[in-house]
Amino acid sequence: MKTTISILSLILTFSLGAKTLDPNKVSSTSNWIMHLDFDSMRESEIGIFVEESYNKIPHVQEKLDWVKNNYGIDLQKVSSFTMFGSGEKHKAIGIMEGGVNSENVGKFADSQDFISKNKIGKYEVFSVNKGKHPMAYAPLKKGKLIVGPNADYVSEGIALARGKAKGYGGHSILSKILKTSLSPGFMVFADLNGISENIDMDQRAKRMTEVMDAFGMSINEHLGGLTITGIIEAKSEESSKQIENMIRGGYAMMKMSIPQDQNIDSMIRGFSINRTDSTLIIDLEISVDAVIDRLKKEAQKSI
Repeated sequence: MKTTISILSLILTFSLGAKTLDPNKVSSTSNWIMHLDFDSMRESEIGIFVEESYNKIPHVQEKLDWVKNNYGIDLQKVSSFTMFGSGEKHKAIGIMEGGVNSENVGKFADSQDFISKNKIGKYEVFSVNKGKHPMAYAPLKKGKLIVGPNADYVSEGIALARGKAKGYGGHSILSKILKTSLSPGFMVFADLNGISENIDMDQRAKRMTEVMDAFGMSINEHLGGLTITGIIEAKSEESSKQIENMIRGGYAMMKMSIPQDQNIDSMIRGFSINRTDSTLIIDLEISVDAVIDRLKKEAQKSI
């Protein structure tokens, strides 16, 4: 349970801020989508606590101001971040909305020898030729930033952000995730059935493609509870039964790992798995108070 809350804390800490996912701003060839809604998180009980905690950590505001002044990105005003791709390693498009000062982004790029500049139409695209994986990015008006592995990907991202390219057609699992979550701070979706066998994937991801066609997950805070909702479309009813047994077993082990002096009922407010044919819907609700208690302990280490 400690590990679970730590992971959630990390996600939420970096999810202070976005807007609900707009599939029209996602490439039609995407197999996976990740979306962070920072705006909804800022309004949540956990988000408010995290922001207040930052003010107690020495020099945090100075560091945030340094990033804003030097890189042109105000992390406290980022509204959302959406990333998507076709499953290939290190190849994805990211669209950040809010908190981007295009003039300062350009000034920083001009001051670095390892960053080159060219134009796509009227937009300046900066390419970073440093590190293991090259990347490119382009600041747009209204506080947007497009990132990708190269200028071609950034060009597609610009078209999508401006509504000038064909967006994602949709998927039943993605639609269900968006409908079941009121305003998710974090959401991820993957169409494993649409990933080519020729794509170089992580071994764990390859094993998932053997039993799943698609899955989605969202994290949402509502009425004092942090709700994690997962939807899995298995390749067959038999596969869905195997996945259900694995999840139930993992949940049982998680409960056993919680120290006896902690009240399990005060931490986990609900857990359920509903299976219909090859589709699984998993809901886990954790007490917001329990998450905040964990965050308090982590914050104390930084003060």
